[in-house]
Amino acid sequence: MLPTQTVGSITKDMRVLDIVTLCPSAEHIMAEYGLHCFHCEANAFESLVDGCRGHGFEEEEIDALVHDINDLIAAQPVRPQTLTITLEAAKGLRAIAESEGKLDQILSVVADGKGSFCLEFQASIGEDDLECTNSDVPDMRIAASTLSLVRIGGATIDMRDGRFKLEMDTDKTGCACGGSCGCK
Repeated sequence: MLPTQTVGSITKDMRVLDIVTLCPSAEHIMAEYGLHCFHCEANAFESLVDGCRGHGFEEEEIDALVHDINDLIAAQPVRPQTLTITLEAAKGLRAIAESEGKLDQILSVVADGKGSFCLEFQASIGEDDLECTNSDVPDMRIAASTLSLVRIGGATIDMRDGRFKLEMDTDKTGCACGGSCGCK
């Protein structure tokens, strides 16, 4: 029997879009299995298990695919399970939260369908989210899922020229993921 979800792993019940957003190299593994859902418009709505069943996969094949994707994720360089928020960003985000009446909410770092990350207010922190703050502005709470942090952990949220930036630490090749996602 394969393990259940651990930190930084996917499950068969996740949307295909979310899997590929959080682990772009998963496309290659899915293609090896003959599954090309990552290019299908239904990937925004369909879970991996639904896509696999729609293509005639047996349960054992689905479990093997999930296992192989999780092996790929586990092989990626370990990224810190935190984000740094600069003072300028914390003040800017707090001002937005105050102007929108959302100081009681948490700002969540969310992956979009194109592999980018955005910030959105949520009423509460997600079950697998980790919380980050700037010690000088502790009431501006920011959260990211542990799976998102597999890809962007250690990044800095900054504000320059009136814009928020998510800055990634890169390795010596200029790649933020060790070269496994093709982000260069």
